[in-house]
Amino acid sequence: MQIYYSNDRGEHCIYIDEEERQHRIFLPEDVAPLDARYFVQSDAANYVIQQLLKGED
Repeated sequence: MQIYYSNDRGEHCIYIDEEERQHRIFLPEDVAPLDARYFVQSDAANYVIQQLLKGED
């Protein structure tokens, strides 16, 4: 699983790529791109996202 921030095409979102599925989390405008990039690099955030995705199954 890869988690990364993208502002391509002005989307301002976090992408979660699980190989067979992709998720996009659109961020509010008040979230700074630098904060979003820091968030996706955080081990704690990655752990929480993985646990949330496990709950979807």
